[in-house]
Amino acid sequence: MKNFLYLAIFLCSSYGFSQASAFQVWTETGVKIGVSKRVSLGADWTNRIGERGFVTMFPQASIKVKVFDWFRPSIDFRYIIDKSSSGVYSGSSRINLNAQFNYDKKRFIAGLRFRYQYGFDRLSANYDSDFDKAYRIKPQIFYDIKNSVFSPIISAEFFYDPNYAPLGRRFNKIRYFIGASLDFSGPHSFQFGYQYDQKINLPAPNNKHILNVSYTYSIKKKRGVRKMA
Repeated sequence: MKNFLYLAIFLCSSYGFSQASAFQVWTETGVKIGVSKRVSLGADWTNRIGERGFVTMFPQASIKVKVFDWFRPSIDFRYIIDKSSSGVYSGSSRINLNAQFNYDKKRFIAGLRFRYQYGFDRLSANYDSDFDKAYRIKPQIFYDIKNSVFSPIISAEFFYDPNYAPLGRRFNKIRYFIGASLDFSGPHSFQFGYQYDQKINLPAPNNKHILNVSYTYSIKKKRGVRKMA
C-alpha cells in the first residue's frame, strides 16, 4: 500500500512538471452540525493561496441528508471571491447538487460522488470548470487502519463541460488526490494530502500541484431531557 502511494505521487509529479504548472496551498476550515440522525448542516471557508497570494476565497453553506447508509444527497451554496491576473477581485456564486454513494467492505470504504454545479453572476467570459456549469464524477477509496486515527485516501475527480462551445461538451480536467484523514474520538477531524489538478483536451494547459489541508469541527445535537408533569 505504501509503495503504491509513493509511485502514484512520483508519476503525477513527473508528468506535471513536464507541462506548464503552478503550486498552490488550499486550506479549508469548517463546522458540521448534526440536526438529526439523518440531516446535518455545514459551513466552511476555503482559501486557495498561490504565488500571487490569496487567489480564491469562498464561504460555503451545505445541507446533507442520509437517505440510506449507502446514499447521501446534499446541496451546497458557495460565494466565490476570485483574483484576476490584473490583481482585481470579483465575486460570483455557485450551487452544487451532490449524490454520494458509499460501499463498505471490511476496512475499505469505496465512494462515488456525482455533482452538478451551476455558476452564475460570473464577470469573466472565459469558461472555468471550477466556477461555471459542469458535471463532476469522483470515485474515492478510504482504508480504515485498525487501532489508528490515520486513514489513507486516494481519489480522482473528472470534470465535464456540458456547454455548446468550441471547447465544450468534453472532459476537460482530472483532479487526483492522495492523502489521509485523522479521525479522532472527539469533534475534531483533519484531512491533508497532495492534489494534482490536470487539464486535458485543452490547448496550452496550466496544471496545478496543490497541498491540501482541511479541518472540521462537528457538533452533535443533544437530546432533550423529558420532564415529568
